[in-house]
Amino acid sequence: MPYSRRARIQTRSQKLLYCALLSASLCSFSSVIAAEKSTGVSVTMPERQTLRQTAKALGVIETEDSPSIAAEISGRIVKITVDEGAKVTRGDVMVELDNRQQQLELASSEAQLRRFQVLADNQERKYGRLQALARSQSVSNETLQDAAAQLRTYETEVDIATQQLALSRLQLTRTKILSPLDAQVSARHRSVGDYVNPGTTLLDLVATDRLRARLYLPERHAALVKQGQPVELFSPASQQRIQGTVIGTNPAVAGASRVVAVLVGFSNSAGWMPGASVDATIVLDERSNVLVVPKLSIASRHGAQVVFVEEGGVAEERQIDTGWQEGQWVQVLSGLDEEDRVIVDGTYQISDKSTVTVVAEQAP
Repeated sequence: MPYSRRARIQTRSQKLLYCALLSASLCSFSSVIAAEKSTGVSVTMPERQTLRQTAKALGVIETEDSPSIAAEISGRIVKITVDEGAKVTRGDVMVELDNRQQQLELASSEAQLRRFQVLADNQERKYGRLQALARSQSVSNETLQDAAAQLRTYETEVDIATQQLALSRLQLTRTKILSPLDAQVSARHRSVGDYVNPGTTLLDLVATDRLRARLYLPERHAALVKQGQPVELFSPASQQRIQGTVIGTNPAVAGASRVVAVLVGFSNSAGWMPGASVDATIVLDERSNVLVVPKLSIASRHGAQVVFVEEGGVAEERQIDTGWQEGQWVQVLSGLDEEDRVIVDGTYQISDKSTVTVVAEQAP
């Protein structure tokens, strides 16, 4: 074979080999590119939960009972047994007034009652004798009527003296000022030696075991608040959470702030104090056994809410209708089934029919 022909055949063979190698390289490169276009995602499945519709509110702790203790009679203070911050029990003596005048008045009332009781007893016996004589016509009817009238007078005086004795005893008890309930002394206004008149404030009490929260809720939630709804309370003063219930609402909306006052009762197990601030979450409504997905799985496409469902390595776009949201969970009203594998992470990198690779499965 001439040299020139052999050279042409060799050159053609080299070109064919080069083309084959180039084609194989391009195919391998395309596979690499296709693999690189697959997006790694994590998936989960929708689950059934109970969701709550809640409202946040701020408020203050107040006591249900905070009486101001005042003197009921005039007198000089001779003893004060409590001071600010002291705990008292119902019936404890807190203040004593000089009771010498009341003691004398009591003794006088007792003596007066005894006097009229003796007069009434004597007149009753006299009237009985006159009645016996009248039957034998030994006394006139006029004398008998006078005796009966005098007996009624003495009996009336006995009744008056009995009431006066009861009043004297009451006045004597008022010289000792007692606690009307279990509480703590929040303020002391008088000292030993002070002369006080009826109505003079001596002490202020606060019942710390019977507290309530006064919350201020935006008026848009007012119609949803009902007695008995659960409330979670948190006070920065103690860093503890307490469960309470709605016990009432104010019927009026505050003018400038446009809020409604909501009263919440609770057991003061954390030792909260009146006047402390409180944050509250009121459960306005509750729905059980609803289908939910993580909030992160929902994206917005073309003005609609969608999720992506992984099927055989491909992301399928599903338009959904949503309902309530609580925390990271959103209720799905339609568009999903419980068996769907919903893409959670990576939704911002994919679109409908994107190739995906599941790198993690989150437990529902």
